[in-house]
This record gives sequence, C-alpha cells and structure tokens, in this order.
Amino acid sequence: MKKLSKSIISVFIFSAISLFTSCNGVVFDTIREEVKLSDAQIQGTIHSLIRVTDSSDSKEYLYLSANPVVWKKDIDNAVKNGGTDSTDYTTSEHGHWSTTSRPGNNYVRLAANHNGEIYSLSSIVKEVTDDGEMEEISRELKYLDTSDKDALWQTVTFDDESITSEISLASSIFCTNTPKNENRYAFIRIDGKIYKLEGGKATLIEESSEYNFTSGDNSTSIYSSARGVSTFDGSTFYFTESAAITSNESYNSDATMIYYASSTTVYYRAAGDSGWTAVSCDSSAIRSIAVTKDKLLLGTTSGLDNTALNGGKPTGSATTISANATSTLSSSYTVPILLTIDPTKSDTATDIYAASNFEGNPSSTSATRKNASLWSYYPARSKWNRE
Repeated sequence: MKKLSKSIISVFIFSAISLFTSCNGVVFDTIREEVKLSDAQIQGTIHSLIRVTDSSDSKEYLYLSANPVVWKKDIDNAVKNGGTDSTDYTTSEHGHWSTTSRPGNNYVRLAANHNGEIYSLSSIVKEVTDDGEMEEISRELKYLDTSDKDALWQTVTFDDESITSEISLASSIFCTNTPKNENRYAFIRIDGKIYKLEGGKATLIEESSEYNFTSGDNSTSIYSSARGVSTFDGSTFYFTESAAITSNESYNSDATMIYYASSTTVYYRAAGDSGWTAVSCDSSAIRSIAVTKDKLLLGTTSGLDNTALNGGKPTGSATTISANATSTLSSSYTVPILLTIDPTKSDTATDIYAASNFEGNPSSTSATRKNASLWSYYPARSKWNRE
C-alpha cells in the first residue's frame, strides 16, 4: 500500500511540474514574467483607436470603440505621469477611460480629421427570425463636432445624391490618425468610391496627384478596395487595400517614411520615392503596424511581432520586443490595432497601445476572453498589461 501511494504521489508531482513548465499557455508565460495582470477597464472586441484634438478645449484625446461603447481618454494622463501596476484607476495611469456618447447601438468604427470632427460608421441590424441571430443589413454614417460639448451625433450629408442614410455593407471608414492634428484627414469607401469627410459632408474624390491609389506592386490601382490611408505632410495621400498603414510622423516633425503591410510583406516608401519597396517578414499575417525609433511593430494573427529598422527602412529581421510582450500578446491572439504615441522613441521609451482578440474557439488554444481587450505599455511601468 505504501509503494502504491508513493507511485501515485510521484505521478501527481510529475504532472504538476509538466503543467507549470509548459510553454504553451499565456497564463504560465505571464507568471514566469512575474506580471500581475490588471483588471481590464476596456474589454471586448476593439474596433477603432484614434487620436482626436477636441475643439472644445484643444486637448488631445484617444477615442476608442469597443462593441458597442465609445470611450475617451486624455492622452497626457499616461504620457506625462507614467503608468503603474496598480489597478486603482484613480491613482494609476492604467485605465482612466470614460464613456462618451455613442452614435449607434451596434459595432462602431471611428475616424477623425483636423477640425476635431469624429466620424462613425455603425451597424444597422435586424433579428433573423428562423434562428434568432442578429444580421447586419446596412450601416449609417454620422459625425460629432467636438467644438460644442453639448453636440449630438448627426447624419453626414453626401454630394452624391444616390447615397441615402442607409450605407451599403460594402463600406469602410479610415483616417490618417497622425500625431500632428493638421495632418489628420478622414475618408470613407462606399461601393468602390472614396469620399473625403469634412464639415459634416462626404465629398467624392478621384485619383490625382493629391490622391494616390497605387498598391505595393506599383502597378495595380486599389481605388475601389482602399481600407487605409497615410500622408507625409497632409497634402498628398497614399491609399492601400490594407488597414495596416502608418508613417513615422511625430508631434514635431513631418513623416519621412510611410509603411504598410499585406499578408507577411511590409512595403515602405520614402518621401520623394516614385514607388514602394517590398520586404518579406518572417511573421504570421500582419493586421496592424506601428513605428518606434528602431523597430516596426507588427500586430499579426499570432500575436505581436516586429522587424528592425535600419535608417528607417525595414530589414525583415526580427528583434527582441520590449519587456513581456511575447507572453502577454502571445501567439494565441490576433492583434488588429497598434498605436505608438511617440514614434521617435524606442519601444521601451514610449506609450504603446495594442488591441488583442482571438479567432475561433478559445477552448482549443490557451486564449481567454479576459485577455481579449486593450493592452498598454508605459515606460514607467516597464511591462505590458491589460488597460
């Protein structure tokens, strides 16, 4: 009997050791990194994260849409004061989001321009009676003028009279989302046409020297399928079929490089270049990108990755990512949104935000719904954690 008991105990101990030394689970990765996870203030699927200069007080904010709530945060909270590991939102810079008025009751995507106007593309749904599920039938485009604190969301008017208040499902909203307010512009694509959003109006634009719709292979026009846009100086705009596009613009300097990603390839274009240059990256499919001083961060279908920058040009080779990023934003999660506050600083010296999500059934991976949320890195905290 004693021999049997010892055998059972040995099996138990071996199983426990195997469990806690497994490198498959993000929970155990995080334990090894000695990071106490904060309670997330922002949870659920993140659809948008944009910069907005509020015209009513001239302050800089982050606006975020997480189905179906719209959140707002003073961008200086973390930048000036730094983050902590505390879960007390009144004393730490983690959190500090407040809810604000929302334009619809269903999923919302946001864009902003230099006038402090926020535009939203939200769903109109109906219940499908045969199985009880909800189905999106159309969308609506609204805007909020932040110059008036009491303003309500209003319907955008089109110079194209064929477009009604119910927008086609074949639509996408996007903006330059630049650090410099004067370079922020918003656009919407509807049924293969692009409209500029300004003054509560949507004005049709076409290909020209001002609006460049050439894709990374420098030959195919992507006018009818554009999903992202960037600019060097607010006068010429480069559109892509990918939402993963950004520049190295900072608050104090214009961009010298524009980057975008399609599948596992990063394309870059320097100011004055006549076309794009492609660099293949050893990563999963890229969904979002963000610039730091010496790295291009890549939000992929398998967590957070990166490629080194040499003179602003991506090399395709990966480097170590700041702190505990590979464990908290692990291969169990998709990272569809990335934002660095100051691209002139390294990935350990600037605030960074990342949205994480998972595809498929979480029970088949180490993903958990609690970690499908907004994550942040603050230099003062020196670790990634739930926001």
